Amino acid sequence: MKLTFFSKGMLKLFLTSFLLPLLFTSCVYKDLDGANNFQAMLRALVENSYTKLDKNISKDETVLVSDFVNLDNLQNHSKLGFLLSDTLKNSLLSKNILVREVELGNNFQIGKRGFNVLSRNSNKINNQVIDENFAVVGTYSVTTKRLIVFIKLIDVRSGTILSSSTASTLIDEEILDLERTPDSSTVYAPMVL
Repeated sequence: MKLTFFSKGMLKLFLTSFLLPLLFTSCVYKDLDGANNFQAMLRALVENSYTKLDKNISKDETVLVSDFVNLDNLQNHSKLGFLLSDTLKNSLLSKNILVREVELGNNFQIGKRGFNVLSRNSNKINNQVIDENFAVVGTYSVTTKRLIVFIKLIDVRSGTILSSSTASTLIDEEILDLERTPDSSTVYAPMVL
């Protein structure tokens, strides 16, 4: 059976209509229910940096991972930074990259709001406390239309950025809710069943 010009055109239109949305949904980190898929976003960031991660980090080496901080103030006061950080740790671990929970140092802050790097100057970091050579540092920015996420592999000794990746997704109510800073009277406690 021969396809006519009309049926070939309809077939092309159907395939284009079907495949184009699939292609573009891979660039949008949303699930079918409209929820944000932070796992897919961070997995893609790690995948984009994996060649350099694999080249620089030996199999038995451990990396430090800080909480994601907002570029506006370099602090983490929201659930969004904690969520992104834990998701990044899972993505690194799935690539067999060892992640270390951090000890206190002069230029790290661990408190109510998580673990934050307080300095971008690696010479100020207390080298006696930190045995690791590398840190994966995450930052994000919330614009009026997008959440933009960055990860960087940093040589802790020299301060050199060895790898960097970025991804973004459209802002929605879920992201805004996660980014809201809780007032001082809000206490997050585990649920007891």
